[in-house]
Formats: sequence, structure tokens, C-alpha cells
Amino acid sequence: MANPSNYRYDAYSDIPSNITLTERHLIPAISPYIVTLNEVPVKSAPSTTVVKYINDIPAGGPAYGDTLVEVSATPVAGQYYPDYHTNADSNENWNTGQILFAAADAGRTIEVTYLAKGTLTGVSCNMYPSWWCDRGDGSDGDFYPTSNVTLKGRYDFRSVYIPAGVTVYVAGFIDIRCQGMFINAGLINGDGSGGFGGKGGDGEIESLENGYGWRWHYPYTRGEASGGGAGGAGANNSEWTDPQVNGVRVTMDEGIIRHLMRSDIPCMGCGGTGGDGRPSSSSNNAHGGNGGRGGGCVQIVTTAYKNAGTISVRGTNGTPWTNGIITGSNPGGGGGGGCIKVICQRNHFVGNGYVDPGAGGGAGWYRVIELGVN
Repeated sequence: MANPSNYRYDAYSDIPSNITLTERHLIPAISPYIVTLNEVPVKSAPSTTVVKYINDIPAGGPAYGDTLVEVSATPVAGQYYPDYHTNADSNENWNTGQILFAAADAGRTIEVTYLAKGTLTGVSCNMYPSWWCDRGDGSDGDFYPTSNVTLKGRYDFRSVYIPAGVTVYVAGFIDIRCQGMFINAGLINGDGSGGFGGKGGDGEIESLENGYGWRWHYPYTRGEASGGGAGGAGANNSEWTDPQVNGVRVTMDEGIIRHLMRSDIPCMGCGGTGGDGRPSSSSNNAHGGNGGRGGGCVQIVTTAYKNAGTISVRGTNGTPWTNGIITGSNPGGGGGGGCIKVICQRNHFVGNGYVDPGAGGGAGWYRVIELGVN
């Protein structure tokens, strides 16, 4: 991870150049009960740092509770102890910006308003990829949707709260970087938003055809279907080498998934291949079924993660073949399941995550990595 920017406060010349920041966080549910701010707060008397409980986040905005009391010793319930020091870990390029809370306040949601003197907080470590600590710059503000919405691509949020009853639709993939808390109590839906399924064969006499499923960034699955369409592979960003025949697909092992977790490239489920067409004894040729779409990708990098709702990136089923009169065999293959990957400092609660494939497709995957550092 690159070194942070310079301080906004020059301690040697005594020239302040501070800004006011507001951040929302979850107090960790386990020890140490430390919240790490994005910058270091200015120490002043009286203090300019204000910490308030957030009791709820209805449609009109946060419903605040009591204001906590700042102390300079180990805090009890309703108190907080900020660290104004710099030069953390004997490295002058880093600083702490941490606030210690009492065990009695574990799991509470808070809002912190403070004068910030610069320098992003981080942990110097080469044990994992640098993007695992890239929680963005917060330029997209707080994300608190009150009605259904569609997202696509990367977003740099300060905090996220998706309430119950709200659906966030995923158009292909979303890459959310979040500086504070990420709370999902609703539904994040990326079902069938990955690779397109192949078109079923036309069934013309002496020309039995079948389509290919489309990957998210490769043009085809490299696998023909004999009979029913081959199922799409689960979310994967490496090109296939083995053919797909009669629904047989590539299965990813834990080693491949661990490799993909180290990459910040979104990986979606592949579309299923189309079923081959068959000549018909009637004037209507039998068209093969179309392949189902793969599941999308949800990628989240955040400080605190709490999924009390559902995240779903399922693949969809292929369609059956038809000759204009009846439907029957040779359906399209199911789309592969997508992927959900989450990197967080603290994982507070895991709700439901679905990465199921369409019929005959390959399974997707869901991983949460908790760094456990501040």
C-alpha cells in the first residue's frame, strides 16, 4: 500500500489547515473495540470531536441517540478515548486515528464528526494485496437508498446502509469501496446479470447447430453441447481449456478461488451453451433451447461489514427446445453462479449469500475475508 499524503497540519510551523469530516462506523463486536478513522483528528480543548449513537436509519435519515463523552483513559459505556498521536509502528508516514470504546457499546452504530488534519490511515503489510486496504476516497458520499436502484461498476462510498425492503440490482458487477460501515438489511440482486447464454441451434436439415455461452469478457465458452446445452462454469476469470460436452463443466477448487480473491478483477458466471437443433418430421424445425445467463459479481472492500439481508448472484436456467408445437429435450445449459467477495476489517454478521447456478451450470462462490486489524 502506498504511503499516505502529508498532514494538513504542520506541527513545526504551527500552521493548521483542517477540514471537518463526518464518518459512520460500527463499533466492533469483539475486542479490541476500536474504530479507525480515515484521518487523524485534531486535538483541542475543548474537543472538536463529537461522537453520537445512531439508533436507526429510517427513510428521512439517521435517528440519533445520546452523544458520547470523550475521556483520556479506558472508557466505559457512553464514553470514547481518541488517539491523537502519530508515528504509529515507528513509521512517520503512518498514524493511528483510532478511537477506543467500551465493551458495553460493542456492535453499536455511531457517527463521528471531527476536524481532520490529513493522512489516510493504514496498516503497512505485504501479506495481502494492496487493494484489500483500498476503501476508496468517499467521493460518492453516503449510500442510503430508500427505493429500488440499479448499480454498475465501481463506487467510492463513505458508508452504506441498505434497509429492509429495498433491492439493489447489479448490472453485471459492482465494486464497492466503503470507508466506514457497510450494512445490508435488504437485497443485493445480481441474478442472471453475468455472461450471456448461447443461442439454441436452428435445427435445419443436415445443419445441426448450437450456440455458445458468453463469458463476461471472453467471447465464448469454448464448449459445444451434444444434446442438451453444457452448463456455464461458475464465476472465474481464467480461460477454459477443457471442452464442455453433455453438461460436463469445469469445477473450481479452493486453490483457484484463493487465487481469484487476490485479484480485484470482477469475475462473473458464464452463460450456458445453447442446445443443438434437430430436424423435425413436420414443417417446423426443432430449435435448441437458449443457454441461461450467468450470475453477476458483487465485490466489497469496507471497514465494517454487516450483512443481515441477502446477496444473490444466481445463474439462470436455460430454455427448452421447441418446434413451434411442443417443447422437449435439448434445452440450453444453465448459467454458472456468480461470485461475492468481501474484504473487511471486521465482519459483524453474515446473512444469506446465494451463488447457485442454473440447471447444469457450475456453482459460483462466496467468500468473506476479515483482516482483523485497525
